[in-house]
Order: sequence, then C-alpha cells, then structure tokens
Amino acid sequence: MNDRFDPQAKMPQGIHQGKCINSCHQRSLRRLSAAEAAEYGIEPQAIAVANVSHQNQFWVAQILPNSVAEVIYQLENFPSPIPAAHTQLRFRFSPGSEVLLIPQIPGSHQSPVKLQDLIFSVEAVAVVGGNFDLVAGFFDNFAIAYRLVSLESRVQRMIIEDGHQVQQIQLNLTPAQKNQLLLNAITKSQQAGLTQMYNTLNRNCTTEVFRIIDQTIGYHSAPNSGSQEIFINAPTGEQISMLFANGILNQQAINQFLADSLDATQLQFLQEHIPTISPTALQRRGIKGMELPDLNYELQNTGGGGMIW
Repeated sequence: MNDRFDPQAKMPQGIHQGKCINSCHQRSLRRLSAAEAAEYGIEPQAIAVANVSHQNQFWVAQILPNSVAEVIYQLENFPSPIPAAHTQLRFRFSPGSEVLLIPQIPGSHQSPVKLQDLIFSVEAVAVVGGNFDLVAGFFDNFAIAYRLVSLESRVQRMIIEDGHQVQQIQLNLTPAQKNQLLLNAITKSQQAGLTQMYNTLNRNCTTEVFRIIDQTIGYHSAPNSGSQEIFINAPTGEQISMLFANGILNQQAINQFLADSLDATQLQFLQEHIPTISPTALQRRGIKGMELPDLNYELQNTGGGGMIW
C-alpha cells in the first residue's frame, strides 16, 4: 500500500494471461520525472529511478552522471539437470559518487543508504503462486523484468542462501561506454516494464544483457553468420566452461561430432542455432577483460563488510 510505483501488472499473454504478476520482489524500473525526483530530494543533474531492490524493499535511486567506474559480467552457476547459469551485470561506482537509495514509500523512517555496487539482472517473473522452470520458460508462462538490485541483496540470495558459485569477468569498455551501458539498461527497463514474455531460448537473462551491450558498443553480427546468436541458459554453466578451458571441448571437436552424426540439413540447422557460450561472445565483441576472482572469494576476503557493497 502507498507504493506509487507498484506496476500492478497482469500477464500479457499465454495460459496465465490476465492474471496478476507477482511484483512483490521483481519489478522493472520506473524513471522519475523531474517533478517526481524533486519530491525525493534528488539532485537536479542526477538520474532518478524507482523500484531498485535492496534488503527486500524498493527504493528510489539517485545515480550521478558519469559515475560508473567498472562493469563486471557475472555468471551465477546453479544446479540443474543440464549445466546452467544466470547472467547479470555488476556496475561499480566511483568513490564519492556512490548511488544514494531513498525509501520509496512516503513517510518511511528509514535513512537513505549509499551503495558502491548495483546489479542489473533480467529475470522471469511468474504469476502469484507460480515458480520458475526452464522448460516452462519456452511456453509463455513468465513475464520478464529488467531489474536493478543491490549487490548485498544478490550475495545474500546467490551465495549465502543458495550456495552458488559466481564467476566474474571484467568488461573492457571506455568510460563513456560504461556509463552509456547503464543508461541503456535503465531505458530498456523503463520501456519494457512487465509487458514482455520471457523465453528460455530467445529472451532470457543472457540475450537481453547482450542486446543492451550490443546497442552500447555498436556491435552487429557478421552478415554471413547465420541466424541471430542464441543464448540458452544451459551452455553457460561451470562444467561446460571447464571443458573448454581444459581443452577437452573446442569448436573443432563440436564441428567434427556434428559432421559425423548428422546429415547436411540437420548440420546446417544446428550450426545456425547452437547456443553461444557467453564468455566466447564477449571475446567476439572484443570486450572480454581479465577474469576476476569469484564473488564467493571476494565475499570471504572482506568478511561481507563495507568493501564489497
């Protein structure tokens, strides 16, 4: 109650069309007008966005211009019948230009909070009482939310509660690209709201992150590369990555296996549609930087204190 930025959205299509989407914890962003921002005391030159998640609540965030110092690509590996992972972007802000979170509900007695990191995460959202499932994700069962979440909240869920491993890759971007990437992510979230449907194959956490990256850096697939890149959750898992890293699996081996196993029509179809491993996609775009210590290691070596948040 009294949350003016609650989308109160209904499922756009599919078997749950018209049913209430569970937006208690997952929402896309809402960019504030100048008048709305002024009500929250946001500095005039800053970007103001509502529905930023932190400690199981929604906040209005003040983001200063040109404040992004670093962008880190994260892979959260999780158990499933096939190796799987969740993709997201970690935005780290410059010291002295941290994000300021202001309570979203008017009259709240909570104090504003400063954060050095925010996570941009694209996620399937179910109707009230529903749960995510990779297979159900093919069949218009979920909407999709483009979220900003505090690093603290993501660590609590990914590592402390679920015990998942979170890989980190630094992105080689110019200062202008780092800040534009965040702006593009916010704009996409504002435009999409909760009106689009999640699809495990062609509109998932990874496809949407790469679409925003490609928009930012001006990347286009080669004209003769077949159909669009497909990022299914499965091949980004830790096990598959290790096979490539150890030289057990490589593109030549995959091509030979396909050539030995399939006829020409099947081979062409699979070569055009086989999902891309996301670190490979970063390399193809020329933005894959050094691999950083896992977020788990970072957490252990800061004791969960102020350095990580």
